Amino acid sequence: MQIDISGRIDGTAEVHRMIALLLEHGGVATDDYTPPPLDLPEILSGAVIDGLRFFDFRGYHELNREHGRS
Repeated sequence: MQIDISGRIDGTAEVHRMIALLLEHGGVATDDYTPPPLDLPEILSGAVIDGLRFFDFRGYHELNREHGRS
């Protein structure tokens, strides 16, 4: 399943609730910010991969601003 989420508003809480429902019986999720697929315990615990959490659009933009990327 693919879900496209607009970056116009912060939907972090909604994304995490939806992911929790989708993964409650297993599986993994990917996003545009963390390279490896993450399982529900990793997402809920706020696991940090390369400086970013699941659906961490703010952190992603901050890291890219610091490194001079847009």
